Amino acid sequence: MSSDPSALIASAPRQELETLFAFLGDIREDAELREQINWMQSVLEVSELAGQRGQSFRPELLVAVLEHCNETPYARAGLMDEKLIRVHLRRDSLL
Repeated sequence: MSSDPSALIASAPRQELETLFAFLGDIREDAELREQINWMQSVLEVSELAGQRGQSFRPELLVAVLEHCNETPYARAGLMDEKLIRVHLRRDSLL
């Protein structure tokens, strides 16, 4: 992965970014999804769940978005949902 998260974000296909942010938005709106995400600890788990829901994006893109927002790609159990919601709230500054 590129050491510059901004470069990876800028080079990502627009549709993939939109899919990623649509999924992050769903976390805020869907209590069941939020509960599932809440107990995940890695970006890989999150991207796998998104793919199962038909919202595929590369895990490295989510890592880049998190890094750009000064967030780590890992979280203790119970905190991933909050981290991803914070990133979603910064969507406009990333697109």
